[in-house]
Amino acid sequence: MKLDLKPFVGAVREKDIKMAREKLEEINRGLDPNDEFWKGYRLALHGMIVALEAGDELTVIRRIVNGGYARQHIQELLNQANARLSEAFRPNDERGFDTAWVDVLKIFLSEMRGT
Repeated sequence: MKLDLKPFVGAVREKDIKMAREKLEEINRGLDPNDEFWKGYRLALHGMIVALEAGDELTVIRRIVNGGYARQHIQELLNQANARLSEAFRPNDERGFDTAWVDVLKIFLSEMRGT
């Protein structure tokens, strides 16, 4: 199942926490709440929102939305997440968590190509 994360990422990029929560709720409605993969996926997206709320400038997502990471650094983060996904010993919830990050980072990168 492929999710449309662009509205969620757009809300995160704008630091619109209320809209990001709404978009996450829409995403949650389409996912099996008992599936370990999707639990990890939702956890990653929820964590992004919480990090924005907390205002900690050192969190990865906040640094990305504030322009603190160059395109190359975001690509490195994407490569690291993909590398973790290729490790067969990872449990499904971790695979979901890393997949969410891969999906979000790909969107950020695709939007940066235009700049």
